[in-house]
Amino acid sequence: MLSDAPFLCRLVVIRPDDKLGETLLATPVYRALREALPDAQIEAWVGQRWRSVLAAVKHVNLVQGVPYRPQGLAYLRLVQRLRRIRPDAVLILRPDTRRYAALARSARVPMRVGMVQLRQSCARLLTHVATPPTNAHQVEWNLAVAEALLNRSLPRYPLEYAPTTEASLPAPLQGISPRSYAVLHLSTGGVQPQWLPERFAQVSDWLAEQQRLTPVWSAAPADAPFAQQVALCAQRPAVNLAGKLSIHQLAEVLRGARLLISVDTGVVHLAAAVGTPCVSLHFRMDYPHHRWHAWQVPNRAVAPDTHCAECSPTRCRLLSRECVRAIATQRVIEAARALLEPQS
Repeated sequence: MLSDAPFLCRLVVIRPDDKLGETLLATPVYRALREALPDAQIEAWVGQRWRSVLAAVKHVNLVQGVPYRPQGLAYLRLVQRLRRIRPDAVLILRPDTRRYAALARSARVPMRVGMVQLRQSCARLLTHVATPPTNAHQVEWNLAVAEALLNRSLPRYPLEYAPTTEASLPAPLQGISPRSYAVLHLSTGGVQPQWLPERFAQVSDWLAEQQRLTPVWSAAPADAPFAQQVALCAQRPAVNLAGKLSIHQLAEVLRGARLLISVDTGVVHLAAAVGTPCVSLHFRMDYPHHRWHAWQVPNRAVAPDTHCAECSPTRCRLLSRECVRAIATQRVIEAARALLEPQS
């Protein structure tokens, strides 16, 4: 613990995203802060939708669900809560989050810490500004905010998934031994484009034929029709759970899997949080794989060699989808083989 840190008795850590991955990628910060400030009262404010995945995390005193962009009465209630609990510091992990910075200033929080990437006007609302790290993972971006407050480097801990109660495996997997199946997640989370159904099918068939693993398909309910397209292309049977799993059931499916193969989405980070190796596909230039690959588990990130002419490192328009076609089936199979057949 820092000799100059005893005054930090109460902290609020804010990561209000409506994305599962961003919520999980904040969890190493909680453990690092608890280690640095073992007696502090720490609240985690997370997006209401994903509060259940962290409700039992042991490194914080309270996990509270909050709106992504609070306004009106919700905004005033959060100001009132900050005034009531009187934290010494608020840490805002999402860069350029002006609304929560203004909220903390309205509540007269003495130390307001955040990262400014593009919106320089946000800096005027903060007392401590973290510098975006170069070519670093998103976990390190989050930790940079805490390090700006404590003025020290913090440990890089794994992700955590901490529900109050764990779900059971769905019936189709209850007779299958752990590590005898691999999961292909067919959804994208809305940020990345979808890979091609015939290529998912080819990877699924390879898992069954060459690796003797049962392919298990997962997807959000809205992508159940896409899973049917994959089924039309596949030659070998698979367990199709697309649209049939809660997030907590999916976590247990991933916990027992030998491998996850997925487009870059929050499910990759859920797999990392339960310790499952991952192959992740990263199409977009503005979501680079060095920042979003699976954290601290065996992993392979696959990115296209070419991108759409309309795209840049700061904006992807996803018009021609050249990036999607650029990732061939064999590249994903080679990445999966590297994790399934490690060299002795």
